[in-house]
Amino acid sequence: MAGGLVIVGGGPGGLSAARGYRQAGGVGSVLILSADDHAPYLRILLSKEYLRGTVGEDDFPIEPTKWYADQRVSLRLGSEVARLDRTAREVELADGARVRFDRLVLATGSQPKPLPVPGADDPGVILVRDRASGEAMKAAVGPGHRVVVIGSGFVGCEVAAALALKGTDVTLITDEDVPHAARLGPEPGRQIGAWLRAAGVDLRLGSGVAAIERVGDDWTIRLVDSSTVTAEVVISASGAQPTAGTRLADHAGLTVDQGGVAVDERLRTDDETVWAVGDLAYAYHPAAGRRLRVEHWADAETMGEIAGADIAAAEAGQRGERTWTVAPGFWTTIGDQVLKYSAWGDGYDQSRLVAGEGDGWAVWYGLDGIVVGVLTHNWDEAYDRGGKLLAEGADYQSAVSS
Repeated sequence: MAGGLVIVGGGPGGLSAARGYRQAGGVGSVLILSADDHAPYLRILLSKEYLRGTVGEDDFPIEPTKWYADQRVSLRLGSEVARLDRTAREVELADGARVRFDRLVLATGSQPKPLPVPGADDPGVILVRDRASGEAMKAAVGPGHRVVVIGSGFVGCEVAAALALKGTDVTLITDEDVPHAARLGPEPGRQIGAWLRAAGVDLRLGSGVAAIERVGDDWTIRLVDSSTVTAEVVISASGAQPTAGTRLADHAGLTVDQGGVAVDERLRTDDETVWAVGDLAYAYHPAAGRRLRVEHWADAETMGEIAGADIAAAEAGQRGERTWTVAPGFWTTIGDQVLKYSAWGDGYDQSRLVAGEGDGWAVWYGLDGIVVGVLTHNWDEAYDRGGKLLAEGADYQSAVSS
């Protein structure tokens, strides 16, 4: 296949770029090159609904098979891109095949980051990422299974709660004294800890992992405080790191900064034929007044749609009208509890918890007197309002008192 729009990556950003391109009137050929063996699917189901048995295989595809034919989008699975040649406008695949492009979208996302401790790179340690990892975790669901989850980030909390609610014996290990305290503050962190315990999770707080050892059919996890925990399954949710897309961009001479590919508010790189979206992008946000790296599903979709529309406009000799203006945000479900969070990610120097109706609440975050984040539980109105106040750079005191 020669020319047209080529999208590297089969996640939400890549698929949304194809969708946005067609919706904006793009008429050229579209090819998605995905290293995955599955058509674009809802990875966000892996750590929650899939483990609890509320969704099945048919719920994973983002679009039905028919959509690709109807939208004239070609999908080539198991196709890892090894090199980007901007001069020839080609990408080279790992098998040596070369694909030409007129315009290119990099949407390779991020990948799990193993703990930097002995044994963490053992292939038997499950890194939460793809369908294979989801199937491995699913096999550990239910009474009689002993599982250790390493990491108290959102993914780790989601997995631990989902497994425990199905009767699995789950221990969550983290070096945090209170889950999420550094990011969200002690009050919401204690609430998250209470939710995890209510779901049946055994929390081992304040001591990180020193080593992971396979002992027969089991694992022994040695902690920094010299205590140990044994389990038959180890799941690591210790953060993410850039994928090969960053390396591709760097080797091709594109600007890479803060672990991402630098793009403007239309998701354009410094090459007029190349865009980058999703976790890979270090994207300029006009309201923030700077570039941001975010690893949120909804933001990847939004970025992809904007890039696709911009590419269609460029083909028509126009400048795209859409830019990345929505404040970054995402939802998470810990057991039966839903949190919604929107923030710039700069940290904060003040916070205030405000009670809503019923058991709803919101935590407002401020930095230098400006609203920089909001976390809500059962209070959608506050979440929606928070996103608008973030984009406006609203005064913190006025926001929390109204």
